[in-house]
Amino acid sequence: MSYSLENAQKFKWSSVTGSLNPERVSHLENHLVGSTVLDAGCGGGAYVEFLSQQGLQVTGVEQHEQFLQVAKENNRVGTYVQGDLTNLPFPDQTFDCTYCFDVLEHTDDLAALRELARVTKRRLILTVPKEDEVMHRFNLTFLHYQDKTHLRNYTEHSLKELSLKLTHSKLTVFPELAIPARWLVLEMIDFQGSAPGIPLFLQRAFNSLLMRLLDRVAYKQVYTSLVAVIDL
Repeated sequence: MSYSLENAQKFKWSSVTGSLNPERVSHLENHLVGSTVLDAGCGGGAYVEFLSQQGLQVTGVEQHEQFLQVAKENNRVGTYVQGDLTNLPFPDQTFDCTYCFDVLEHTDDLAALRELARVTKRRLILTVPKEDEVMHRFNLTFLHYQDKTHLRNYTEHSLKELSLKLTHSKLTVFPELAIPARWLVLEMIDFQGSAPGIPLFLQRAFNSLLMRLLDRVAYKQVYTSLVAVIDL
């Protein structure tokens, strides 16, 4: 499957839709360093615009013209350059910090990672789709498994192994984007149709009790993505 706006919209790429993921925003707020920033694989530029509006000097690089056109049509703030992550059109150490959200799985990840490190002085922030180690047992799958533009998924071990191929001073890997388990359970329970013939007031009492129980349950965190923060 080739890259397309239709595919981006189907999988709700934040950079295209403009609906920024709060958890991704928190990574930027907590881990960005310096004032010159590269968005590697910027898509439609929504994150570039967000950070530019914070007063940072942000450049977005994107291989596919159709996504740069989205940034242009939406008059998104920032600098945009067409380029390939495995052969970036920037001199060494151009940027203080580079972030790369959901791109390495689409390309030669080691070649891209080495290029990101080449053009960056201080820190890389990476996110990649996580290998499913739980949901397949229930015949369920993560949404990103349906995106056929992905070449691979990652475990914490494989992401660390990849990151350790760079010369670095510090590496942190952690999971992100947990499945909203409570809401998944609620979606699967048919409150109205589960007790035909039982008086309505008893159904309501049962529903109220069940909601209270669900609020008190500790749900296992199942994450769909991974983050690596690499200090160079």
